[in-house]
Amino acid sequence: MTLIQQKICQHQMLFAPASLLDQVSSDWFEPDHWRALGQLTGSAPGRGTTHFIQHQQHAWVLRHYCRGGMVGRWITDTFLYLGIARTRVWQELTLLQYMQDLGLPCPAPVAGRVSRHGLGYRCDLITVRIPGATDAHHRLCKASLSAQQWQDIGATIRRFHDHGIYHHDLNIHNIMLDDQQRVWLIDFDKCGRRRGNRWKAHNLSRLQRSLHKEHGKNGDYHFCMDDWQALLSGYGQGKNV
Repeated sequence: MTLIQQKICQHQMLFAPASLLDQVSSDWFEPDHWRALGQLTGSAPGRGTTHFIQHQQHAWVLRHYCRGGMVGRWITDTFLYLGIARTRVWQELTLLQYMQDLGLPCPAPVAGRVSRHGLGYRCDLITVRIPGATDAHHRLCKASLSAQQWQDIGATIRRFHDHGIYHHDLNIHNIMLDDQQRVWLIDFDKCGRRRGNRWKAHNLSRLQRSLHKEHGKNGDYHFCMDDWQALLSGYGQGKNV
């Protein structure tokens, strides 16, 4: 496993695989830096804005960590600092690297930043952008997925589960399909490794609820129970460890 390493710059800690550590700087985590270079190619709204970067031959995604829920209404992006290993970005970066080493279809880590502010911190993450990928939610807003695609989604989730990878927010927005119809999972904030099996059914239920929620908001959403049964069929067949 290629370890994530760190360097300290004033009140900031920067993280990257060893091969990138000498190149990464705090500017990398500032959208205005990439905008000034003409290398900011787009953005996507969400809990926090996600920015897309084209740097030399690299296509990257920059994300600033924001809070959700009730607390997020008053404290948008600051977290209590309890040591570097418990920061959100460190945990996500190291999990992504672990999954990369297993060959799982997830974004490759590029770099992370923790900025200390008294007892709190803010953080940012850069990952490799998945080429030619669109999230499954946007596809379902336009057209149905085939039974094979639903089976592939189920089999992909099973691969992560068989390796003990728990996805905290397994919803249809965090499932991607690329232009080769390969399935990817994204957004591993607050995720991790778990033992046992009971959590796996809850993970699937979380995904099913998100599909029903989107279907309820949009009468033209291309999802039905036959699709869910196809996903479960793929999940049951997807023994890939």
